[in-house]
Amino acid sequence: MIEKRLGKIDFVEFGSMKDYPFQLGLQLGFSMSGSGVMDGGKYTVNMSPDCHWEIGTRHTNLAESLDRVAKILNDAKVNYISELLGKPVEVTLEDGMFKEFRILTEVL
Repeated sequence: MIEKRLGKIDFVEFGSMKDYPFQLGLQLGFSMSGSGVMDGGKYTVNMSPDCHWEIGTRHTNLAESLDRVAKILNDAKVNYISELLGKPVEVTLEDGMFKEFRILTEVL
């Protein structure tokens, strides 16, 4: 079941994931009417030397990751990741799990 919920960004970091240090990228958490959800590393890239990517594929994934960050910052009308805290969002959940989000540009 797909569910869309309104909320705010309540956690934002750019770096490696604590439990998966080979995953590097944007990590987000959202609060929504008394509940919350994390992005589950959706906006991170596997940087492990054991991940034997073709060089072009690795570069493409890194570029796509940074393009996503740039779009999020642009939609939120901010320059820094830290400025995303508190921004209004619509979070899409599928069977209770994070699927995607969007900045509510219409209310900024």
